[in-house]
Amino acid sequence: MIPERYSGYETRLRAGAVDFTPVPADVAANLDKITDWIAEAAEAGVGLLVFPEEALTGAIHCDDCERLGEPCDLHRKLAETVPGPSTEALARLSADHDMYLVVGMIEQDPDDPDVLYNAAAVIGPEGILGTYRKLHLGSLPFVTEGVTFRPGTSLDVFETRYGPIGVQICYDFWLNPEGSRLLALQGARIIVNPTAAFAGGPDKVESMRRVAATRGQENFVFTISANQVGGIDLGESLEDSFEGALPANYAGHSLICGPDFPDFSHIYAEGSDTEGLVVADLDFEVLHRWDDVCPWRQWRATHQSGTSELFATEFAKLVHGPPAQ
Repeated sequence: MIPERYSGYETRLRAGAVDFTPVPADVAANLDKITDWIAEAAEAGVGLLVFPEEALTGAIHCDDCERLGEPCDLHRKLAETVPGPSTEALARLSADHDMYLVVGMIEQDPDDPDVLYNAAAVIGPEGILGTYRKLHLGSLPFVTEGVTFRPGTSLDVFETRYGPIGVQICYDFWLNPEGSRLLALQGARIIVNPTAAFAGGPDKVESMRRVAATRGQENFVFTISANQVGGIDLGESLEDSFEGALPANYAGHSLICGPDFPDFSHIYAEGSDTEGLVVADLDFEVLHRWDDVCPWRQWRATHQSGTSELFATEFAKLVHGPPAQ
């Protein structure tokens, strides 16, 4: 039975994620590729389509940012405010195809052009809903995003006709379960993860499967992870500023996961190590059958509210690390 909180939303969703290889530093070329994938997803009846982290630009280790300790000229050039040219174009596509989109990008702060974010734009047929800005930024020497970008400062849910959705970007999702739990407590029943997860090691893809399915299981939500795949697409790049960069190899294997009553944990669909569209049919009536068994959001607000207060208190004590021994 659908809880009253969610009774006004659609009960079924055909969800999609794209294993995507960006053209580095070429927003126009990537927007063209994204447009083609949106058209293909529309033909398949997809209602919510997710693209990877930094899909509009590529997520690449930048020697210039590392040397400067701040965003380089190229990253500043690639950044856009929201609304901006790319998100406005995507909003038109969203309206034309009656489809929600989540697309990774470099966002420029509207009040301070020197501040950039690793962000994901959330767009619906009704217009641009907003952006999520990555909270946990990787650091040197492994990646340069920690000097290129500022971390986000909010955990918001976005209203769609399929219900509230939350967004986590890559490391936020894979290694930080608190964010997903807080989004679920706010009412999100879909958590979207635009990611640029590296390939590497025989267990990497299996680890991605386990975590994506676990995030769905522990919060009774659907999860959609869209990953970059392969190396970098150099075929159409108009920029040569990344010549000294360290190209990454990304794992692909985008995932759509979540409970499938009576199963706690289920992988509905998985991509591969090449570009492609991943599609799964999700049934919220099936998802909410778990509310009859374990209505944990309700418990947390009623007889388990003391436990919620305990967790909040203990987190507050540890904001600056554990006490010295």
